[in-house]
Amino acid sequence: MSKKNKIIFLIIIAVVVLALFGFFIYDFSKNLENNENSQGLNNDVKQENVLVIDDGEGRPKIFNIEYKEGITAFDLLKTKTAESGLILKTKQNNAGVFIESIAGIKNGDAGKQWLYYVNGKMLDVASDKKQLKAGDKVEFKFEKSPF
Repeated sequence: MSKKNKIIFLIIIAVVVLALFGFFIYDFSKNLENNENSQGLNNDVKQENVLVIDDGEGRPKIFNIEYKEGITAFDLLKTKTAESGLILKTKQNNAGVFIESIAGIKNGDAGKQWLYYVNGKMLDVASDKKQLKAGDKVEFKFEKSPF
């Protein structure tokens, strides 16, 4: 191979290497931009809680509620029953707020009572004492007590 052909060959190799390098830099910057855009979209999505009021008759009422710092399970129930025109009766005692009835369905009817769950787990603390995290699902169910 002549000296001239070696120089042309080296120039071609250099151009190919630079082109590949440029492509990878371009691709990397596009991926970085896409990741930043998708993270920005995630920050724009509202964080919510879900409230379910289940009267035990197969007609649960489901509400999505914007999460607010310091909100409790009882806050969700109180807000949504008022907005929906459902009458909520409670009693305050030393342990916290006790649910007596929701929408006219009273504790003791048919041997059932209002129990509440957060993320599928029945809690042993009053609903006004249970502070929620974004994404928590709160269920108030009218059912027979396991106790």
